Amino acid sequence: MKNNNTTIITIATILTISSCSKEDPKKPIITNPQEVLTTILIKGYNQNDSLNTNYQFAYKWEDLDGDGGNLPNIDTLILDSGIIYTCEIIILDKTKTPFDTVSNAIEEEKNSHQFFFAPNANLTDKIKAEILDFDTNIPSLPVGLSFNLNTKSNQSYALPLLGTLNIVLSHYDGVPKTIEKSSESDIDINFPIKLK
Repeated sequence: MKNNNTTIITIATILTISSCSKEDPKKPIITNPQEVLTTILIKGYNQNDSLNTNYQFAYKWEDLDGDGGNLPNIDTLILDSGIIYTCEIIILDKTKTPFDTVSNAIEEEKNSHQFFFAPNANLTDKIKAEILDFDTNIPSLPVGLSFNLNTKSNQSYALPLLGTLNIVLSHYDGVPKTIEKSSESDIDINFPIKLK
């Protein structure tokens, strides 16, 4: 499942969650060393057959040595066409013992965070993400720790198909949360995808 092709990686360092700055969202944001992000896990299963191990997965982006060290290890999401996968994102800080689950802090601060999922042009109209969890704003707004990935079945294109899924975690720091990306991003990475 590992993909050592580093040309498709857009981020290669430690990220943080609890506070943000208005830097280039493609670069790491390091503002609070107490909440370091080393690992992003995406776990999923077939929405219509959750016990079928053929459609269960756990893929990760991981950078244990931080900025200036080795490039992150990043898995390729290998997905079957015509399946709706129910997924969750788990974010860890493995610099601590025991590991700190940073995604719990995002859940606690969900009124000021939102994930955005965007397939690249090669996967447009072939993969769609639908967020399942919402915050307590009125009206409620998406969060994105839980989401569906719908790999739409379509006979008009040949498989396998390669592309990327961009995942951005927007942080609305001092501004009202909306359904649009904020100017501040805690996470901005591309996961490679193989649709088969």
